[in-house]
Amino acid sequence: MIAARVDPHSVPDEPLLTDIEAILDARRRLDAHLVSMLQVANTRDVTAELRGRSTRSWLIEEQRLSTADAARLVKVAKWLPFRPQVADALATGDVSVDHVAPILATIVKLPAADRDVDEKILLTAAHDLDPDVIKQLCRRTLEASCATETADERRERIYGSRYLKLSETFDGMVRLDAMLTPEQGAAVQAVIEPLAQKLGAEDDRNPTQRRADALHALAEAALGFDQLLPEFNGERPHVNAIMSYDGLVDRLRERADAPPAQDGAFTVNGTTVSPQTARMLACDAEIIPVVMRGESEVLDIGRASRIWPKAIRKALQLEDHGCGWPGCKMPLWACRIHHILWWNRDYGPTSKANGVHLCPFHHWLIHNKPWKIWRNRVGRIEVART
Repeated sequence: MIAARVDPHSVPDEPLLTDIEAILDARRRLDAHLVSMLQVANTRDVTAELRGRSTRSWLIEEQRLSTADAARLVKVAKWLPFRPQVADALATGDVSVDHVAPILATIVKLPAADRDVDEKILLTAAHDLDPDVIKQLCRRTLEASCATETADERRERIYGSRYLKLSETFDGMVRLDAMLTPEQGAAVQAVIEPLAQKLGAEDDRNPTQRRADALHALAEAALGFDQLLPEFNGERPHVNAIMSYDGLVDRLRERADAPPAQDGAFTVNGTTVSPQTARMLACDAEIIPVVMRGESEVLDIGRASRIWPKAIRKALQLEDHGCGWPGCKMPLWACRIHHILWWNRDYGPTSKANGVHLCPFHHWLIHNKPWKIWRNRVGRIEVART
């Protein structure tokens, strides 16, 4: 092979084609090795632990692959270990990743009894045909596997095959076994995956454990919703009206029909809107006045109760925005308030200063592992392993 820096215009025709063929063969072998390495990296969750994102996202955002290329590589890496014939053909350079991707996607959808035979047929064809033709053959293979089934019948069969089973094991664990339609599976996956990311260096859970905890977080969040009312954690929909203390005092001194003060602002889902628009949106909601520099409600009930009252929960929601553990991205709805000084062990008060939102994993970590959590002198949360 000629050196990469040699001007191809100076290379005679025959060596030029020979070099192109050698480069394409090397490219196929490198792609095969890349897929093998991605499979290992995905299994170990390397990109999530070291780069804070999934393998697919890492390929797109940091390696600048297209969405289609990244998805194809990740899917091939996921399925390849289960199809040795395809893996061998790819490793030897006989076929490319573009050939293998549609073949694997087809094989997993075929009846188990047909997979080995159809796999061999498609791989043989891939030696002589381009990937676009292989895609057509794959579609025809799928159609032939259900030749007597109409599209409507297939949809009904798939929909009728859905199920969810829950059973208890001998040691009290609960086992889930489920089969979901493509639409249901996509919806569940879209919700589970963001909640199943690693939450920091201290997170030593494997991917299956993180997915189990993500499902638990969803169930915990659902328990906070009333079945009849659109409430969040047992509360009616509400609008937070954020205003400065000085602005509030000035406004109270004005006449009732005077225009609103310029230093007042209303927020709805984090978006600033005019007081008039906020008033319209809030006609059926509970209005929560949040006065900066002023206390609208008592935010400390001492040791009277370990249950967090509404005022403290509201104040902490405005402050935390999510899990308070440094670096954790778990959203607020998946978190619960934790007594920094434990209420039952350390006699900690039920107060805003002694509360912080924690996701299920970090809440478990504090109660079961040698970790401590506290607020520093400026009120920020800090953690350390003891």
